[in-house]
Amino acid sequence: MNISQELQDMLVKEIQFVAEKIAQSSTETEKLYFFSGVAAILQRLFNIECDDELIYAHFILRSTHEAFALRLKAIQGGETTIPLYKEQFDKLLSLTREFGEQIEAGSDTHGTLKKFVVLSYSTSGNGHYLVQKGRLKI
Repeated sequence: MNISQELQDMLVKEIQFVAEKIAQSSTETEKLYFFSGVAAILQRLFNIECDDELIYAHFILRSTHEAFALRLKAIQGGETTIPLYKEQFDKLLSLTREFGEQIEAGSDTHGTLKKFVVLSYSTSGNGHYLVQKGRLKI
């Protein structure tokens, strides 16, 4: 990411805060609420220093939040065929931490963002099917 050190530090600090809050949260709804903070800080930052990588990461992390939120809303509405698993939320937390560590180190985040996409897909009908077949790993 091509952003100033000041904004990079701000982003890392916010991601660390979000990860800690996700870890402390006792409900799936609360975990998703805090996870939404990562996409929010990315959007605030690219409004200050526009960078393609920030926009790319924002799009993926916002989409990840939306995938989880849609599945959770369906479950709360009585659709229980496709559940959300503890492992999915554990992975959401570990990927959030990994993303923050990569930003802090100035490393490429593409691999981690790809993992977020796969995790998002696991919340879908076909994603659940592939998890059940052992073809998609959470």
